[in-house]
Amino acid sequence: MPKSFLPWLRLIFPFSITYLIITFLTRIGLLVYSAQAGEMAWWQWPAMFAWGFVFDLQVLGFFLLPVLIIHLLVRPQAWQGRTLYIARLVLLSAFTYTWLFTAVSEFFFWDEFSARFNFIAVDYLVYTTEVIGNIRESYPINPLLAGIAVITVSIVWSLRKTLRLYGETGAGRTGGLALAALPILMLFVINPGQVQLSSNQAIQEVSMNGTYNLFSAYRNNELDYRKFYITRDEKQIAMKMRELLEEDENDFVSDDPEDITRVIKREGPELHKNVVVVVMESMSADFMTRFGNPNELTPNMDAMTKTGLFFSNMYATGTRTVRGLEAITLSVPPTPGQSIVRRPGNENLFSLGFVFQDRGYDTAFIYGGHGYFDNMNAFFAGNGFRIVDRTDFLESEVTFSNVWGVSDEDLYRQVMKQADAAYAKKQPFMYEVMTTSNHRPFTFPQGLPGIPAKDGGRKAGAKYADYAVGQFLAAAKNRPWFKDTVFVFVADHTAGAGGKIDLSPQKYHIPAIFYAPGFIKPQEYTLTSSQIDVAPVLLGILNFSYYTKFYGEDLLNDADEAENAHAFISNYQKLAYIEDGQLTILEPLEKSEFFDGEETMGAHKVDYTLLTDTVTYYQYASGWKERMKRIPTVVKK
Repeated sequence: MPKSFLPWLRLIFPFSITYLIITFLTRIGLLVYSAQAGEMAWWQWPAMFAWGFVFDLQVLGFFLLPVLIIHLLVRPQAWQGRTLYIARLVLLSAFTYTWLFTAVSEFFFWDEFSARFNFIAVDYLVYTTEVIGNIRESYPINPLLAGIAVITVSIVWSLRKTLRLYGETGAGRTGGLALAALPILMLFVINPGQVQLSSNQAIQEVSMNGTYNLFSAYRNNELDYRKFYITRDEKQIAMKMRELLEEDENDFVSDDPEDITRVIKREGPELHKNVVVVVMESMSADFMTRFGNPNELTPNMDAMTKTGLFFSNMYATGTRTVRGLEAITLSVPPTPGQSIVRRPGNENLFSLGFVFQDRGYDTAFIYGGHGYFDNMNAFFAGNGFRIVDRTDFLESEVTFSNVWGVSDEDLYRQVMKQADAAYAKKQPFMYEVMTTSNHRPFTFPQGLPGIPAKDGGRKAGAKYADYAVGQFLAAAKNRPWFKDTVFVFVADHTAGAGGKIDLSPQKYHIPAIFYAPGFIKPQEYTLTSSQIDVAPVLLGILNFSYYTKFYGEDLLNDADEAENAHAFISNYQKLAYIEDGQLTILEPLEKSEFFDGEETMGAHKVDYTLLTDTVTYYQYASGWKERMKRIPTVVKK
């Protein structure tokens, strides 16, 4: 090694050793915290740390750039001066605090999502007010920050002598330039897709670097399906898509194989009942007694499973609220990357809102928070809804709120206010309502029987959400419009999607209940179903005849559905299709996997026709911007 290179190594030593020790301990800590160490084979240990070291070096290289650039801009003799010594002290202090803060944040993120930083973290960085408020209300942030500061001072003090550089006049610029170029070159050589340590997703995640994942996700926030996933010929896909959606060959309005527009015709008049679709924050199926929870968290929801139309085997399409709203409102399978709710060009799509708006309904999206979050206001306003959000609540109408919005009780009172106004004008209404209380920090009004208002955690959040539903229905029963209203209660996603595999079906299991005493007969639908089926089922209950581009199915009126009951689940990169006990997963780099539950399927058990169906749904849906444009929905009889 040339002597002129050694001064540069001495320069970066205190920074490098600090960062690599912090990331090493973080990786060990996450492995212990995830309780997956016992699942690892002996050979996976060195592989995990080797890959981790590679990604750590990549990130470290970018942190070192300002250090290297400063020292490249001055003569080597100046390295010994007081000014540069102070600059190194300041940079090491700032970096160490940042690295420690990132490590602590990763543990909190893992607690919520069972993963290192990913696309969700990128998403949250856009909404600093809500996210910082949520963190402050959920964790003892000030003591944590103070503790990180104390550890930072201790580390920097212990390394202060290594920051003094004497006799470094032999440093040439070649070594500094080589070190500065290294992280940029590594970007073209390594990527997370190269890491294939284990089928256990937790082990895969631990081997990564959270900061690397964060910026990688930022660079790839939208994935081009045709570029990254298994594809088939476009004409074949279009023809197969029509085959999968066909109930009757006369349903399609044209012979164009690219057009999935169908006409749904029902006998008799349409029933212009009022509709309130309540999308419940994080209401996992496993919160309910009906699914074995022993804590009696959801007595009102459990009661409705016996008095309403109950879908006991429904799955959320994703892990974020916007993904659930997308599925329920547009009845479209999830596409890789961001939800359509977040994407540009998402206005005037074929939506549930327009179906009701075309029939003279008062359609509104009612949300207790600020609807600019996740682009919800813009999406709903562009797809057939007027907006009622936190800014529309009078001060007297808010009895409790936190960073995410007003309490569920306040939200439901706003729903009844809007319904009363529509009823007074003799106008039917269709409202899509998004709740927030069952979300960290899980705070809500105090003094409710059996519900701790502070430090109750997820269980208290679920119990309060159910309590508010009971209060809402009890109050609504006294309204004149109640007897002519269909209520739909469905979760946006579950409380956590981490499992043994990345897309564990049981971690996407949600309840869905259609409730209208005297109109909807109590019934349990036990076949596999998806959030994208909510809109077609609702329109079938109301006996609507309409033109449609929905991908979901009216499960109660489609006789063929029992033969191919299916659902869609996803995260930001992996897309899955569930049918006949087989989980078919599509991944970037044109990969596919097959599971029975959480167990890998042997090749002799795989039904490869389901791979064709999976590719068909997702490849066709990826063209949503062109294929899902709004059309008139009313059918003239």
